[in-house]
Amino acid sequence: MGDTRPLNVWPLVGRTAALRGITEAAAQEDARAVVVVGPPGVGRTRLAREAVTALAAAGHRTAWATGTSAAGTITFGALLHLVAMEEVATAAYVFGRLVERLSAPGGRRPVLVVDDAHLLDDASAALVHHLAVHTATFVLLTLRPGRATPDVVTALWKEQVARRVELEPLGGSDVDMLLERALGGQMDAVSRRTLRRLSAGNPLVLREVVRAGLERSALRRVDGVWHLAAPVEVTGRLGDVIEEQMKADDPVVRNVLEVLACAEPLGQPVLEAITGHAAVVQAERQGLVVVEPSGLRHQARLAMPAYGDVIRARMPRAQARAIWRQLAESLATSAHLRADDALDLAVWRLNAGLDSYAPELLAGAERAVERLELGIAERLASASRENGGGVEADLTLAEVLALQGRYADAAAVLPPRERCDGKATTDRWAMLAEKIEYWSQEDSSDPGLPAGERAAEAVRAWALLLEGRVKQALQVGTALLARPDPELAARATVWAATAVTLAAGLVGDITLAERASAIGRDVAHAHRTVLPWGPVQVGGARCLALMLSGDLAAAATAVESGYREAVETEAAPLVGAWASIRGIVAKAQGRVQLAQEALREAVVLLDGYDALRFQQLYMAELAGTHALAGDTIQAETWLDRVDGMPPAPGVLFDWWIDRNRAWTAAAMLDLSGAANLAIEAAKAARAGAPAIEALALFDAVRFGAAEDVCERLKELATETPTPTTAAFAAAATAYATDNARQLTEAAGALRDLGHLLPAAEAAATAYRLHVREGRRTAAKNTLALARELLAECGRARTPLTDLTGSEASLTPRELQVAKLVAAGLSGRAVADRLGLSLRTVNNHLGRIYVKLGVSGRQALADVLGQ
Repeated sequence: MGDTRPLNVWPLVGRTAALRGITEAAAQEDARAVVVVGPPGVGRTRLAREAVTALAAAGHRTAWATGTSAAGTITFGALLHLVAMEEVATAAYVFGRLVERLSAPGGRRPVLVVDDAHLLDDASAALVHHLAVHTATFVLLTLRPGRATPDVVTALWKEQVARRVELEPLGGSDVDMLLERALGGQMDAVSRRTLRRLSAGNPLVLREVVRAGLERSALRRVDGVWHLAAPVEVTGRLGDVIEEQMKADDPVVRNVLEVLACAEPLGQPVLEAITGHAAVVQAERQGLVVVEPSGLRHQARLAMPAYGDVIRARMPRAQARAIWRQLAESLATSAHLRADDALDLAVWRLNAGLDSYAPELLAGAERAVERLELGIAERLASASRENGGGVEADLTLAEVLALQGRYADAAAVLPPRERCDGKATTDRWAMLAEKIEYWSQEDSSDPGLPAGERAAEAVRAWALLLEGRVKQALQVGTALLARPDPELAARATVWAATAVTLAAGLVGDITLAERASAIGRDVAHAHRTVLPWGPVQVGGARCLALMLSGDLAAAATAVESGYREAVETEAAPLVGAWASIRGIVAKAQGRVQLAQEALREAVVLLDGYDALRFQQLYMAELAGTHALAGDTIQAETWLDRVDGMPPAPGVLFDWWIDRNRAWTAAAMLDLSGAANLAIEAAKAARAGAPAIEALALFDAVRFGAAEDVCERLKELATETPTPTTAAFAAAATAYATDNARQLTEAAGALRDLGHLLPAAEAAATAYRLHVREGRRTAAKNTLALARELLAECGRARTPLTDLTGSEASLTPRELQVAKLVAAGLSGRAVADRLGLSLRTVNNHLGRIYVKLGVSGRQALADVLGQ
């Protein structure tokens, strides 16, 4: 069994205005009644209960009744519990007693709630009408639309006695908020959208889908993120709840729903050819099916997508196979107008047990690759090979396996070079061969290149970049982009443009980065259906180039746009890839909370999608975000995971990862060790990536080594003139000379570039310097700037962000011990980490308590702001 969190009562979300409207109406003498109308599961009853609770708390006498089909066969059946009855009582007597009971004066006006009022018998409905019209009683009714309702109840809003409140399904943002509050934590964007779609905004269905997911562990917490790791299995409870709501009892309508459950959305002509026009019309009239325009034709889908899962789970297998057979036969004889037709035909044939043809299977596999449905693509490509699909099937299967990072398996099915004929086939083979050769070997200092294959050079540009040979990568990539070649494969152009864009960012040439990314972007968007990774490859590289060259604000804007577009596709690997870049950019800005959320999302969504071996990078970045927040335990945990993974090819990411090791050391208050690690990372990057060298050197400045690296940063500002290098050099000079005025100016320059946390640190340092020198006005101004910037950084807590002054009296070692203890480490753990005896740690701790005037770990944590 999975996680079975209590889900019987969820937070009320998205109904604030409706709830306020009801409670305000009850307080107004001229408001007689409110009628809440909405489809099943939308929350009519929940809203009414929240309203009656609020009204009771405000002093109203309340009564509750529920209409049911059974009670509706008895006179006053839903209301009899509200009044004591004698053995023999006429209808008139009961009517009078109920009116007396429900409208008795005293205190605030009485309130009667009738849930499912459309099920009331006529006498009860007449009583409700009488109370609303002729007494002071406030009446609150809930109704299900489309159901026969007593005419006197209908008259309440037709005669404007009652205010009508229409409850619509929850919007996307409300569903997201409800999930976060109910589950108590972050959920990845793809899982959120899947649950939105399955529930169609219906809170009851959403709750039951989540419950089923938790019970069967399809929905589980992975690395702190709620993730729908598998399709939700239909439990008995989930099936019963949804079928009770949909009430599809008509066999003709049921047939329509079963066909759509096997294949939705489905063209209306195809659906009607199988089930009949009248049946589709009836299903639509009952609100079970939605028919909507799609291009030049109309498509039908289930109004409640989760109902499709229930129908499939409860449908006899023979019936499902028969439907798939009908669908395949219908599609095979029609013109294929939709991009997904080839995929649908191949899958339907396989599901129906029909003979399949290699070209159809191959076309389906290629479409599945475009949709990044790699499991289906592998299945169809393998079937095509078995049915004589030839070299095209071999290449497609090899590409699918390579996309999953299974390079050894890809090599096993890659056809011999001599079997390839034609430039397109040869280009595909050459790029695959280059990828397999590079990414399948543990150590490759010079990846092989199939002679004369320009397409393979695009892959080689990437390999050279990962090896840290940035200038060579630029030469190979720019040569490819500079020579017009209309026959060069689109995917090769995208790879070359991506490599050049990132390489240009690493050397600080933003003009070249923008030019290369524009070429790649145009090709990627023109071929986005066949190159689903293209936009994120080129767009992501551009965001990183902007970040490295110093325009973090532009990088953040671009990455948010790419991330939102990817979320719309619901393709987990695309969302995960954009999430990783989003997290890296947010971390560079210092937006710690956003960076942590984005990078955790990337870890979850990219599990199983690490063909280029980037996982170590974004996990190390996640460790760095925790270090920026002062969370040494999480920082070390993530670095341990990085160290436990097989090493990625090349050294490019090593420089990036080592910066995060330095920040982890700084979080442990080993500032000299952190500075040394940062300086070593800078030296390693010096030959090929001056942008990373500048970042690492500025890290060292922030760790207290400004005097050691100031001159090199000035040289970099001349050798690689970018806004970032200039700002870093100016800030380093200010730190080295304790110049508060220059630090304030540096804070402004860094803020304008989007480096929010470094700007906050510079402002905080300037504040402390002003305080030390007694410059009160200047201190006040820089304090306001530092607080403003830190507010944007959320949970950031670095050695330079202190604004309290409470740590000034502690020695460096005492400060180190104090922060580790405040972070939750035991005395023994602190001793082990710092190489001290437990007695020494306790002595330090005693002096710390005296100096700061506190007693106990919690008070220490409060003083240090941890």
